[in-house]
Amino acid sequence: MRLTVLGSSSAGNAMVVQSGETTVLIDCGFSAKEMNKRMLQMEIDPTRLAGIIITHEHSDHIKGLSVMSRAIGCPVYISAAVRDALDFGDKKAEINFADPISSSNPFFIGDIEFYPFSLPHDAIDPMAFTFKAGGVKAGIVTDLGYYTQLVAECLRGCDCIIIEANHDIEMLKIGPYPWALKQRVLSRQGHVSNEELARFLREDFDGQAEHLILAHLSRTNNHPDIARLAAIEALEARGTLFFRNAEGRVKMAKHDRPIDWIEL
Repeated sequence: MRLTVLGSSSAGNAMVVQSGETTVLIDCGFSAKEMNKRMLQMEIDPTRLAGIIITHEHSDHIKGLSVMSRAIGCPVYISAAVRDALDFGDKKAEINFADPISSSNPFFIGDIEFYPFSLPHDAIDPMAFTFKAGGVKAGIVTDLGYYTQLVAECLRGCDCIIIEANHDIEMLKIGPYPWALKQRVLSRQGHVSNEELARFLREDFDGQAEHLILAHLSRTNNHPDIARLAAIEALEARGTLFFRNAEGRVKMAKHDRPIDWIEL
């Protein structure tokens, strides 16, 4: 199995996981034109997608879904509540929706098994996913206010984790966002701070994943170097097992381009 994050920030999110002949897109948060551009940059044929999975209905996760899914005709895997909330007008009837997915009920796309689980976020039915193929396991957990025990349990045994580090608390507090938006981001239904990511890595991370990809960074209220340092220091605080190659384990998703393939 291999994966790449095509882009991740408050402006747009998408990633691809591949195993054998199966290629799956998770979220479609850029325009269809931009999605095609980024996939072709990674030598991914958009017409060969076996499915598109949507984590929740916020625009930075579904921006290109209507156009792209109708153009290539592949099935869209989404919860019933989120599907009903999509506002695509008459075009919605042209989307090839698969049977609705639901939290804690695994499903297969090709030879990849996906396990969805619920998150604390101010969306209708937000989910994260772990996925398995070829004896390896990975997970993506973004758009949540804090790392729950369910998240920690589901991520155990992962070889790679895409994980949120949205904001630095002090940068957010003194930044340009309106106070109401700051409160939303800081809430238990908002987004994860660097500090909460560090707590998770110190207290709940099982240490198995060789690849930790920090994602969904705010371009206004965070900086890649600050988020990465917070993660590395948290790993080093765990002792020799977690200190081992801490800097090499922590990678950063980009907002403007894909990252290199992670081979698992």
